[in-house]
Amino acid sequence: MSGVPSQRIRGESFKQEYQGAARRRPNRRRDPSMNKSDTRYVIPAQDPKYDGRLVLVLDLDETLVYARGGPLYARPGLDEFFKLCKEKNVEVVVWTAGLKAYAQAIVENIDKGNSVTHCIYRHSKWFTGQPGYRKDLAALGRPLDKVLIIENTPDCIRGYQDNGILVEDYEGGECKDNTIYALTDVIHKLCDSDMTVPQFVSSCPSLKRTPIQTDVGDYINVYSLDVAVWQPGAHVRVNRDLQN
Repeated sequence: MSGVPSQRIRGESFKQEYQGAARRRPNRRRDPSMNKSDTRYVIPAQDPKYDGRLVLVLDLDETLVYARGGPLYARPGLDEFFKLCKEKNVEVVVWTAGLKAYAQAIVENIDKGNSVTHCIYRHSKWFTGQPGYRKDLAALGRPLDKVLIIENTPDCIRGYQDNGILVEDYEGGECKDNTIYALTDVIHKLCDSDMTVPQFVSSCPSLKRTPIQTDVGDYINVYSLDVAVWQPGAHVRVNRDLQN
């Protein structure tokens, strides 16, 4: 795989970065911004600069990264994905069942340009610890027609299937994976459209609606990302650092 960046971005030492949370440096780059004081919402009120913009909710484990075995692996293409989010003024929210220190350590390693605005981590306010737990998008306090969630677990988007995209599980390694490249194309088109999130999701050729079995055994209809529709040759990367 000569010339291809490794998906392993941190080795075994990554564990020390979050397991020793109590000894972390006090001047860390940012703190998770989960709202625990207001019973209605899980994040603070929206900054006016994001008014009318896409609110993108991203799961971490098996969606963007894999770190359960110790080292941290990240799906290829994340740098350009986050760069696009910043260029399009997308309000990016990481929402994970991972613990606070774990979530913070991952975000610090994968979000080099500070594109992530909020981080929601495991907390009794929303996480039940039982099969079938979901992520209640209404608890974001954002207009739902502007909210899109990317997940690998169908239960997490139950009730908000028109606002969600399901991706295949990511388990690290160095296998070819075009998921983030395809998502980057989808987000770019969504931001450039005049559609609401449900309108776009229901009409996007890269998404197909299928019944998926959940952790509690029933089936719900979700929009899954069809990576095969994305053609690498049709997407030319432009290095904006070289533009005038």
